[in-house]
Amino acid sequence: MDIWRKFNTILRKILYIIFFTDIISRNKGNTIDLIIYSTLLALAIFNDYLRSYHLYKKSNTIYYTSIIISIVIVSVLEFFVGGNIKIYLFMILIDVAFLRDKKALIYLYTLNALAIIFIPLFRFAWLDGIGILQVILESPRDFLMMIILVLFSSASVFSYRALLIEKNRVEKLNEEIEKLTISKERNRVAQEIHDNIGHNLIALNMNLDVLFNMVDKEDKLNEIIVKCQRLTKDSVENLRRAVYALKDESIFENFSRSLEELRQNIADNSNIQIEYDIDPKIEDFSPEYKNILYTTIKESITNSIKHGKANKVNIDIEVGDRIQMRIKDNGIGCEEIVKGNGLVGIEERISRVNGQIRFITEKNKGFRTEIILPI
Repeated sequence: MDIWRKFNTILRKILYIIFFTDIISRNKGNTIDLIIYSTLLALAIFNDYLRSYHLYKKSNTIYYTSIIISIVIVSVLEFFVGGNIKIYLFMILIDVAFLRDKKALIYLYTLNALAIIFIPLFRFAWLDGIGILQVILESPRDFLMMIILVLFSSASVFSYRALLIEKNRVEKLNEEIEKLTISKERNRVAQEIHDNIGHNLIALNMNLDVLFNMVDKEDKLNEIIVKCQRLTKDSVENLRRAVYALKDESIFENFSRSLEELRQNIADNSNIQIEYDIDPKIEDFSPEYKNILYTTIKESITNSIKHGKANKVNIDIEVGDRIQMRIKDNGIGCEEIVKGNGLVGIEERISRVNGQIRFITEKNKGFRTEIILPI
């Protein structure tokens, strides 16, 4: 597609040069006509440029009006100058063929096709001082060939248009199949991790409980067992989070919607108020970044409820030359931050992508987490 666009751009520039050369060669002895026709051609080219690079972002009415202006200007040039300018009408014909609005496509394509067929006839009638019907009767073969040329060009353009539409449809279908395959594979891996490692960790923890009851409370071995139990429970919790992240594909599809669902779930089970302001450009980033941000938010809210006794959390995400996220609660805060598994896990996830993180707190002034991720 990029190659086609580059080829199309180069070809258009070459044709523009040919059109200007044609106008100059046909109006050497008439400076006024040369200026008028060159100006009209320049206006048509400028109008095409605006339409291709700017007006497509505006309303359809402005875009279609731009096409009509091009058809009118080039038709005037074809009538008074003739020559190779006719090719310009075929160039516009290609632009019209790719309109999505079928009604506009039919009207504008018909207008353009009629201009291609009849403007040369009007020109010959004007130059020879005869009626257009007489021109058709005197040169029926030329008239028929022009109709065939327009029909053949239309068939070629619309065939290419249909090919592109089908290609885009197949690409979208392949993307959906790929997403479905990845989703199934994630769920399969998550289920295997849960069924195998998860069950083994739970069984290990049960055995440690039995061993703990068998060992003397004052034995040093008892301390090692308690540490092993703590590690096992932390591993089970981390495993659950990993499985949840693997299965929750909605995070990767729509971050804002996933965050709203999280807010609703927490609101249903607690009295905490969560407010957030999310830059919509965050949806354009990788699943890894979305997962890091989502997991950090979830962990921070949990800490705000569990340790900070907060009843309000504010979340702000900005996207510029980097991603900045601030999470602030109105909890009790603390004088010294003791990093448990939750905060350590957040730091590890941020450091994996070369990000920066700060935890800021004071007693009775809440807890704030500030994160910067590189783009």
